Amino acid sequence: MNSKQLFSLLVLIALPFMVSATSIFDLLYTEGRQQALALRLEAPMDSLLAKTPNKQEATLLFTDNNGQRQRWSLDVNIRGKFRRNLCDYAPLKLNFSKKDLKAIGLDPHDKYKLVTACNDDPLAGDLVMKEYLAYRAYHLLTPNSFRVQLVKITYVDSNGNHPDRTETAFLIEDTDEMAARLGGEEVEEALGQPAEAFDATAEATHALFQYLVGNGDWSLPLARNLKIVKMADGKLIPVGYDFDFTGWVGAPYATPTSEVGQRSIYERVYLGYAQEDKVMRDIASSFREQRKAVISLINTSELNEVDQEILWRFVSRFYAKLNRMNNNDSLLLYDQLRGETAEVIPPGAEASSYQLMGR
Repeated sequence: MNSKQLFSLLVLIALPFMVSATSIFDLLYTEGRQQALALRLEAPMDSLLAKTPNKQEATLLFTDNNGQRQRWSLDVNIRGKFRRNLCDYAPLKLNFSKKDLKAIGLDPHDKYKLVTACNDDPLAGDLVMKEYLAYRAYHLLTPNSFRVQLVKITYVDSNGNHPDRTETAFLIEDTDEMAARLGGEEVEEALGQPAEAFDATAEATHALFQYLVGNGDWSLPLARNLKIVKMADGKLIPVGYDFDFTGWVGAPYATPTSEVGQRSIYERVYLGYAQEDKVMRDIASSFREQRKAVISLINTSELNEVDQEILWRFVSRFYAKLNRMNNNDSLLLYDQLRGETAEVIPPGAEASSYQLMGR
């Protein structure tokens, strides 16, 4: 039996178990549970450790949510900019074959980012876990966000030159898959989209989440560290990613975004557009309703007790401040959030998009 016949046989065997899944990510994803999935990645480690930019042939093995063993041939390449240069282990992109995905009845969403520990320091693993929790909290607060899957990945050198290495990491949903799940499509030319083109609720929800995690390293006008999805009604929705420069994560290499008025990564700066008070207060109420779920996410995580306590305090300060603001009817919530940085207009933005609204 040749390899093509073997693959066809595997398709026929596995097809009955695929009916509930629409993508390879669905086979990996554990909705609502912080359950790490075991992955085994066989690849030429010399090339990956040397940060060779070319794609490398690899094999991924795992047991899916249906209990079926999966073995996939794919390409792997390093990605990222800052972490690629900083880290001993560069973050990776897993690129499946669209043809193989279609052959087994799955959608052709084929590109998934793998966020890995920067090095062997235990602190690096803690940072990965905290960034994973940021994505999970984001998804609790709004479906307009990337799904992520926690994994325990074992790297196996296909050339036999390096010992096996196992670490905690997480996978991020394919961008086109996320956009399709929301009922839209990614905007490829995302720079300079006008403020009025965005759905007000979606824009403010995204901005308030970034405020929650203490992120100044994003920009709507410059489309930095976010994707923009165009919905069927023509409105735009921002979806953030890359949260390692946040106060939530607290990475030792992170620096504040001074051009937007941030003096510390633990200082919250609101960078959302000016929106009507009802929109802002409805979103604040929605965030407050999810407070227990966000806190539970932290308290049930694999973080050690010290990190859990630090993150709990960071989140609790946000909710305490939000409650005080929301209870203050004398000032618009947007104006209160902009606060001391009200005069700071983010690079590339129009001042009118960030103006104080007043009563």
